[in-house]
Amino acid sequence: MTGEMKAAFVLIMAGALSALLLAIFVVFSQESPEAAVLSGKKEKLKESLEMVKYESVSIYYAEKDRPILELTKETLRDAADMNRELFVSPLQDSVDLIFFSNRDDMESFSKLKDITGFYSNDMRMIGLLPEERKHLNNGEGFAVFLYKRVLVHEYTHYAFHVKLRELNADPGTYPLWFHEGVAEWASAHDAIEIRTLPSVVPLSKLKTDRQWQKARTGYETDIYLQSYYLIEELAEKKGRGVILDIIEETAERGSFADGFKAAVGQSLTGFEKEFKRKYEAKKTALKFHLQCRFHDQ
Repeated sequence: MTGEMKAAFVLIMAGALSALLLAIFVVFSQESPEAAVLSGKKEKLKESLEMVKYESVSIYYAEKDRPILELTKETLRDAADMNRELFVSPLQDSVDLIFFSNRDDMESFSKLKDITGFYSNDMRMIGLLPEERKHLNNGEGFAVFLYKRVLVHEYTHYAFHVKLRELNADPGTYPLWFHEGVAEWASAHDAIEIRTLPSVVPLSKLKTDRQWQKARTGYETDIYLQSYYLIEELAEKKGRGVILDIIEETAERGSFADGFKAAVGQSLTGFEKEFKRKYEAKKTALKFHLQCRFHDQ
């Protein structure tokens, strides 16, 4: 990652703009009426757009988004290279990438609020809202950084699910904090992080999509950032290969807690307690540092 990209990451995570990066992992039952309706809406939407193929990805775009196609292909190439290594998978399953023209259209389609991107496993699609199109078209660094991070995040959801299909594993066996944490880590693991968590949400409250949606507004903290830190902590302890180890051990055992313990050599409960103690200590240290600075002034 370039120095400019690292600087941009510091800015985005240190300020309120981090809200722009929120991306939602969406699961609909394949047999549900809602999934059938959305699949029909997707096909109708595709008919109104241009399409270009890039490897296993079909990119659907309006004419106004043509200027960002090369950036999109470049980002997909980087995301594919990283995820092939991370998941040890050729990632050949087809997926649609659809650009939405505005927030209302995306929210109407996805039934989700305050998002810039989403992945639907049932519909095999990534939905993106390219914000700040003018700045993107001009290649401005900060807008490009934000766009690339959201796309890598959503592509990682796709890659994760490709691996789960290879293992014949149920996505629901893996808690949502792990899904989101892996996607956040993939999009930002080589960047500088300086933000401290205000609080740590119990992992038992971050298992399902319903819990995740509630926690996004129910806690005065950033659950995406927390999930990123959880995966970063695991990678620092055991190496990045621990991500795939957890996935494979869970698939074999049918239990995330059992798979986690087999892969990490520590119980999930013990890891969570250790993680909370660490970040509570960081919060206390930051508070003390700020108090000292204020006193010195």
